[in-house]
Amino acid sequence: MKIVIATPIYPPEIGGPATYTKELCRHISKNYDITVVAYTDSYEAFPNTKLISVSKHRSLPVRLIKYFLAVWKVSRNADLIYVQNAMAAGLPVALVSILRGIPFILKFVGDEAWERATQHHLTEKRLEEFLKNPDGGFKIKMMMAVQGFVLRKAKLVTTPSVYLGEDIGTAYNIDPKRVITNYNAAEESEVLPFKTKRKIHQIVTTARLVAWKGIDGIIRATSILKTKFPEVKLVVAGDGPETENLKKLIKELNLSESVTLLGKISRAETWQLRKNSEVYVLNSTYEGLPHTVLTSFAAEIPTVATDISGTNEAIYHEKTGLLVKPGDTEGLALAIQRLFEDKELCGELVQNGTKLLEEKFSWKKHVEILNGFFQSVLSKPSN
Repeated sequence: MKIVIATPIYPPEIGGPATYTKELCRHISKNYDITVVAYTDSYEAFPNTKLISVSKHRSLPVRLIKYFLAVWKVSRNADLIYVQNAMAAGLPVALVSILRGIPFILKFVGDEAWERATQHHLTEKRLEEFLKNPDGGFKIKMMMAVQGFVLRKAKLVTTPSVYLGEDIGTAYNIDPKRVITNYNAAEESEVLPFKTKRKIHQIVTTARLVAWKGIDGIIRATSILKTKFPEVKLVVAGDGPETENLKKLIKELNLSESVTLLGKISRAETWQLRKNSEVYVLNSTYEGLPHTVLTSFAAEIPTVATDISGTNEAIYHEKTGLLVKPGDTEGLALAIQRLFEDKELCGELVQNGTKLLEEKFSWKKHVEILNGFFQSVLSKPSN
């Protein structure tokens, strides 16, 4: 079977679609003839795959046209297209699908219209509210129209959580039978060439530094914890548009010695950070399903996260982690303190998290379900 995998980002860039595409190719390239089309300046293909690169250093219309032409060319003899995004990659793929009559499956992990509106402070609504009554003006409405068009043209839409599938299905008027959950798989354990050791009272988080990740809340919680644990440290890995705002907050709270913003680092370095820290924190107000939590399960670090849809499909309170209300800074600090002080609970959370990975979030299970999707789509005649 010949498959085109279309992705908006590609390693060495860090991000969900890039990491997922790399791992997916590693797991299925022996069974399929794979060509990856990506917005990237890299020309290094994954083993047993081919890569078609589309430069990101062009205007948006030029990029879209070049991506469309790349997908058009490589899809001539392909059986199906598997696309990781509903906008920059999804729109060209949908147009190729219409013209060639080739089916495509869309992996939908987040609503880009909501993300843009949130990042540009055009809305303060949670995703569920935004989809019912969107803010942001003409550009946001156009983004939603494009996403809706692509979602409805896909033969199958896969989401990493049940809640995300239900929300977009309703918002974009998609046949419920065509929206199916396939949980993300955790990254495999990183083998480090050196020893690691937990640093007492060190907190870690890894995220793109955008508003809905709530990094400011973790910094404020660290300030609260400092009154009882003067040596507490917070290490933040990742970069993004909120970087300068976070630097200002750190200075305002006099936490320059307690909070470190590392910027973008490698996968091995993020793994080392987890292994060297005592608690992992995810303080988002939105997640499709947090891949970073699964990685923390694999790294055997106890986790505190916000009790939001998507996240609570992986974190079960007091079983695989601790959940706190979004925006509750004091509650977040207390949950972290609890893990600092209760080592027996930490051990139980780690043990249960490892077990859940095997049962629900393994690559074996993810690929098995995905193979079923491929076969299902190809067995149905094109409309």
